[in-house]
Amino acid sequence: MGSKKTLWQKIKLIASRRSNAPRWADIKKFGLKRARGRRIAAVTKHWRRGRNKI
Repeated sequence: MGSKKTLWQKIKLIASRRSNAPRWADIKKFGLKRARGRRIAAVTKHWRRGRNKI
């Protein structure tokens, strides 16, 4: 079972966003020309799905 979290802990986890991938990671994945329009997506952390234990 997951750890019991208070409401503010859940809100803190949902509100925290992963930072965008660095530019070189985009270029490495997509190549120089295609990396301009594509970014490696950064998603909002979800307090139930993630492995973020407080």
